[in-house]
Amino acid sequence: MTFDNITVSQIIILFTIYSFMGWVIEGVYRSISQRQFINAGFLYGPFLPIYGSGAAFIIGLQYFIHPWPLLVQLVVYGIILTLIEYFTGFAFEKIFKLKLWDYSEHKFNIQGRVCLLFSLFWTIMALAFVTFIHPAVLRYVRSLDETLLRILSIVIVIYVFTDFVFSIVSLTAFKNKISYLYSEYFNLSDAEIEKIFSSFKRLRTAYPDLRRYINNNINTGIKNRMSTFLKSIQEKIILNMEGRKPFENEFYDIINDIHTHDEFLKLKLYYHHNSSIYDHVMDVSYFSYRACKFFKLDYRSAARGALLHDFFLYDWRNHDVPDLPAEKNHGIEHPKIALANARKHFMLNEIEEDIIRKHMWPLTLVPPKYKESFIVSFADTYLASKEFVSNFKRNKTIKREKKQADKHKKKNKRRN
Repeated sequence: MTFDNITVSQIIILFTIYSFMGWVIEGVYRSISQRQFINAGFLYGPFLPIYGSGAAFIIGLQYFIHPWPLLVQLVVYGIILTLIEYFTGFAFEKIFKLKLWDYSEHKFNIQGRVCLLFSLFWTIMALAFVTFIHPAVLRYVRSLDETLLRILSIVIVIYVFTDFVFSIVSLTAFKNKISYLYSEYFNLSDAEIEKIFSSFKRLRTAYPDLRRYINNNINTGIKNRMSTFLKSIQEKIILNMEGRKPFENEFYDIINDIHTHDEFLKLKLYYHHNSSIYDHVMDVSYFSYRACKFFKLDYRSAARGALLHDFFLYDWRNHDVPDLPAEKNHGIEHPKIALANARKHFMLNEIEEDIIRKHMWPLTLVPPKYKESFIVSFADTYLASKEFVSNFKRNKTIKREKKQADKHKKKNKRRN
């Protein structure tokens, strides 16, 4: 492989060809995996510059390392291509605050930006590239008329530059809207949120990990705001609940048909953390009701959905058929059981169904669709943890008191 007599026009054409090949490879792979046509990459046109850049690095390296043993060449290819992928992902995250791909679920990954499996894939591709693809493409490009190449290269540079500018503008607008979404999530309607996502459908389909990354950031933002909210209302809500003071009349009016229903009242018979399921769901429901009123959300749906989120009639510590087979995981399965029971006895709206179905997220893979669902999920986790800690402290106190009582009895026996 040589750089002798290669012109600038030929370099531009080669870069374009390899960027296009990368677009084809990514497009085919993602279209098959997502079962729809995907225009891969952040450019509008059919080019992935990261593949062109990778090809350029490999060609440059090959000029210097071609005398080296094949195994050493492969290691160098793998390291260079992995570094290109890592720093490209790093740059997008730092500049645009967006994570376009995520290998976190793959073994031997580094911060989700690169992983061993794909690094091996790039290495194999690099070997095939320098052995078969580049020599053939270079011969073809050199066979073309130089005047034609010069004209094509000028047209391509103008087109790619224009595409790049528009794509950067689009990506910047997307970043700004996502930042707006993070900060104003509680003040936006579900239709407005969906409109923001829909306006950038191409980016979301091109990078399927992007929506999960955005959802995780929104969820983190909600948790942070909820933590602040908890501190401000702790005495108003938490202490009231611990003291079992009467709930507001409005709250009882909202849930009246549910909490007085004979089937629902059976939840009093089943133990949850340190109380019955009935007591637990009442606490979660009231907390969600107050939180959603605070954030000016649909507190009615939140209260009703939260009340039904654990509507299962069995001991979750020791379950079997007909309720839930012993080999099934209660944490994953019980939202479906609760939803089926709720549908059987009550009329539910979309928000209430989403709350019941997804209150265990992220155990349930699909994230909540509504803000009210996030609130209930948070309230359930918070109160369940609080119940667990309270139960642990109570048991520890009981054991300590029992131990002291036993010591006291032994002392009395010795005296007698």
